Amino acid sequence: MHIQLASLGFGNVGRALAAMLTEKAGELQRRYDLAFTFTGAFTRSAGGWIASGAHGIAAVDLAASGWPGSGALPAGAQPFSGDALAFIAACPADVVLELTTLDPHTGQPATDHIRAALAAGRHVVTANKGPIAYAYRELWALAAQHGVALRFESAVIDGTPIFNMAEASLPATVISGFRGLLNSTSNYVLSRMALGESLETAIAGAQRLGVAEANPANDLEGWDGAVKATILANVLMGADLRPGDIERSGLGAEAMRQAQAALLPGQTLKQVVTAAREGESVRAAVRLEPLPPSDLFAHLSGMDSALLLHTDTMQDLTIIEGEGGPGQTAFGVIADLVTIAKTSPRPSGTPLP
Repeated sequence: MHIQLASLGFGNVGRALAAMLTEKAGELQRRYDLAFTFTGAFTRSAGGWIASGAHGIAAVDLAASGWPGSGALPAGAQPFSGDALAFIAACPADVVLELTTLDPHTGQPATDHIRAALAAGRHVVTANKGPIAYAYRELWALAAQHGVALRFESAVIDGTPIFNMAEASLPATVISGFRGLLNSTSNYVLSRMALGESLETAIAGAQRLGVAEANPANDLEGWDGAVKATILANVLMGADLRPGDIERSGLGAEAMRQAQAALLPGQTLKQVVTAAREGESVRAAVRLEPLPPSDLFAHLSGMDSALLLHTDTMQDLTIIEGEGGPGQTAFGVIADLVTIAKTSPRPSGTPLP
């Protein structure tokens, strides 16, 4: 089976995806009879292109071109001069990839991108958290209406199998709550501060590694955690929350300094995301918490992430990802692509009425 991909956004994750599709081309062909090509890509800064050939451009050729950093289009690509919505309409593809940068306060313009792709009858795989946090039920319904798939494994903890696992391996299971370390930047910074580095030095280190943005406020102030908590609560627990509904307390740079200084011997400071069902509703929060040595999360450092699910079948089920990054996010995209190819087209998950 040959699947054509059109990518909105092509930064670190897009480049990692092209590299992994190149590396895994043989395995994908042997195990699943799958081959992927790119029929186009669009970025806000570099503009876009659409492949001139009917079959698209192989991942190996796209990766070798160095686009968009090189400034040169891949061989066989024609420049595209419209905006992102026009690109979605013009670029032939089986699957649209939404890999643009997160806006944690609105989920735009990525949500509009996904709406347009689904309405055009394209499957969508997104690594962008915003649309799933702000418009999951709407987008799920739109996918169902048009008989296509909406998948988003990479929206939380890179490509760690959370949603695919729950869907495929936890039948008839009720998830009553969760607890997690979901923000790599804050975990890295707090880990370095625990070793004696200043907040500013730790942030600079995270930026050098590509973990933190130039302005890390969304991470340190809990907005990234709130977006991820919203997705987990809505998809796994049937809630109908928005990031603004998530309690964020005692967060930010100054709070981190004060909380680190106030730790008792043996305690470790972490940014912890929690959610629990309270009657008919779900309450979620992002907080700085001093953890005792007996807490598993206290021993996760650097860019480690973790999620503990409270279930009625498997009791407490914990998933840990060590040192996440663009490669793991790209793997989550590939996992979603394989799932789309293996199953009859249908949206991911089933929200409660």
